[in-house]
Amino acid sequence: MLSSIKDKTKGPITIAIVVLISLTFVITALYGIDFNSSGSVVANVDGEEISQKEFLSEFDPKKRQLQQDLAEKYTAEFDNMLKQSTLESMINRRLLDQLAENMGHATTAEELQTLIQSNNLFKVDGQFSIERYKKLLALNGYSDVKYESTKLAELTQGQIKYNLLDSAFVTPSALKNLQALNDQQREFSYIQLNADNYSDKVKVAAESVKDFYDNQKESFFEPQKLKVDFVELSLDQISKTIQVNDDELFNFYEDEKERFTTEEERQAQHILVDSEQQAKQIVAQLNKGADFAKLAAKHSQDTGSKDAGGDLGFFTLGVMTPEFEAKVFSMKAGEVSSPVKTEFGYHVIKLNAIQAGEIKPFESVRDDLTKLYQQTKAQKSLYDLTEQLTNLAYEVSLEEVADQMSLTLNTSDFFTQNSAQYEQKFVDAAFSDVVFNKGENSEPIELSGDKVVVLRVKEKLAQRQKSFDEVKGEINTHLTTLLAKTFVDNIAKQITELLTKGDNEAAQALMNKNQLQWNEIGWIKRDSDKADVVIVNKVFALPKPNSSTTYSAQSLDKRQSVVIALSKVKTSNEAPSSALKNSLLNFESDEMFKSILTTLRKNADLEIFTERL
Repeated sequence: MLSSIKDKTKGPITIAIVVLISLTFVITALYGIDFNSSGSVVANVDGEEISQKEFLSEFDPKKRQLQQDLAEKYTAEFDNMLKQSTLESMINRRLLDQLAENMGHATTAEELQTLIQSNNLFKVDGQFSIERYKKLLALNGYSDVKYESTKLAELTQGQIKYNLLDSAFVTPSALKNLQALNDQQREFSYIQLNADNYSDKVKVAAESVKDFYDNQKESFFEPQKLKVDFVELSLDQISKTIQVNDDELFNFYEDEKERFTTEEERQAQHILVDSEQQAKQIVAQLNKGADFAKLAAKHSQDTGSKDAGGDLGFFTLGVMTPEFEAKVFSMKAGEVSSPVKTEFGYHVIKLNAIQAGEIKPFESVRDDLTKLYQQTKAQKSLYDLTEQLTNLAYEVSLEEVADQMSLTLNTSDFFTQNSAQYEQKFVDAAFSDVVFNKGENSEPIELSGDKVVVLRVKEKLAQRQKSFDEVKGEINTHLTTLLAKTFVDNIAKQITELLTKGDNEAAQALMNKNQLQWNEIGWIKRDSDKADVVIVNKVFALPKPNSSTTYSAQSLDKRQSVVIALSKVKTSNEAPSSALKNSLLNFESDEMFKSILTTLRKNADLEIFTERL
């Protein structure tokens, strides 16, 4: 019953996946929407374009969410990573959509409806709410048409993976062995050594520090740096300068009334059946006083509403199929319709309530209206000022630009070409040929937060070799850590050798000398949190001990080492669990799915224009 859902007939898989992958794909639009009407192209998939507009419609909501989550931690690096992952995902979906079409996969309207109405985000008091559905979509920049088309494509593509899962298998013997390994338990204890605790036990010779510097001079360069002057246009700052008077605000209110108008909503129940004859029989029963909800629960084929007595909640025009809503919005409250035919079948409808639309009073929306007015005016002003900034930047100095446009001339800190201190676009512009080599003003650069800047080099610091005196402390610390790590590695090795020989007394003496002690862990499984996961993995990588305890010295990282005492291993004879089997099957199907994606990308004619992202 959601809008724009078209039923399709599921086709059988008659051609092997391997053959399909090798076909020349004729890509069709993923969402069934024309995205090619305007804007730059960011990618071309076998001749089909992904426009910048389409890319931004998917990228911008993700960016806003990530910026909200990370706040000031959101950097240009995150921005670039998100752009790449978003575009990769869009390309993959295009290729999978074509593969699904060639394999005859399709999703029915009922399947899509069930998916959407089962989403708890769209429920109020446990029931699917059309009003909440529409509001959440609007808040996230989706129309119901686009959202439903997207979900339809995802469900159809998902059938590829489900079919792979059906074809994946694992032998009983392999499953049994894996279950035994998974359930295996090990008893152990360990001694942990940290190089930081032994830095006073080692001493780095002065000549070693100098030799290291002489041999690694290329590692001690300070890269070239820039300091730039720049002027900035900011939507936020422009908005604060917009003055609002009541007359202008009221005129704006009159022009934008639709934004503050609630649409008429109607609440209805329905019973969906296959034939007109059955629908007429239901109408006859209702006319005799039968309970609508009970008949819906018994006869309706709409799985999303039958358990709620056919209740569809409140909805506005443009939500349901045209024939259905035309009838609903022509009925009176309490009225039961004659059978209504749509693409889904025949509906018997009961209109329960009408909630008239209304225009919110001017005073009740003044604050929101003021913000919207300022933002609208600021957007136009930003566009005009950017045009002026562009013209001036090519004609006069940055000081004159700042003076003529009443902008502040800012100066950056020194930064390198790989700096994360400023947005990547800012850094790239500073080190561009025009700015860095020719000393000219940059073109206006659009930054996040609706900012536009023009910059110019103020000062350069050339790459330089750091002197020995500047880095000798750093080198000494580095070499001290290396020596201390070698020291603890040797202690761990000595303890292991003594214990393996059975000389427990000497091993204990060495431990006492270095203030070491055993950490008794006992029995653990692979997912245990009794010790660090790295240590647990080391324990389960050791061979099973024969009759006596196995001792092993292991390096954990650049600073830490351990001595592990593995005493016992035991396994379970329990039958393999369905969870493990499902995990293995999912893993196998995932790997096959990744392989298919890799092959699709390899065979496709792809052009990606990263500079347009």
